[in-house]
Amino acid sequence: MTTITHADIFAEVRAYLLGLFSCPSLTIIQNYRQGMALSDQAIVMSILSEQALDVAANYYQPATNKAYVQQSVEIKMLIDFYGEAAADRALKLCNLWQNVYSTERLRYCQPLYCLNPKFVADTKQSEITGQYWQVELTLQYNPEFELDQTYLGMPEITLTKP
Repeated sequence: MTTITHADIFAEVRAYLLGLFSCPSLTIIQNYRQGMALSDQAIVMSILSEQALDVAANYYQPATNKAYVQQSVEIKMLIDFYGEAAADRALKLCNLWQNVYSTERLRYCQPLYCLNPKFVADTKQSEITGQYWQVELTLQYNPEFELDQTYLGMPEITLTKP
């Protein structure tokens, strides 16, 4: 079984943002790197942190000699918006993140909540890209890992009355 990966999460959130803002695909990227040239309307996605929401659950399949371990995981993702439309895009994302609009469009993850949009007054970054806004999203996904498992057959026990 294939589990959900960070690459799957990034691809899904990227597709969601492309649909939400109807912008060119090259404007939405993963992880800004120092010195990287950004589009004047760029949207940059970065994972900030990840933590388990519960204890891992085990599921067993003796017929196939497999075991599966699944856990609910929370991701905090930072979305940076650049350009003239940055504030409007950040607000639109916040308004729709906890709405049925988002839950219906995401398959690998589900939205939990988000922080209010925040204007970033970073002078170093602003010299390169101009003003920008940030939104911190929180989402949940449930990765599952398949393991080989050896199962022992149980002997058949017959009880008789003395």
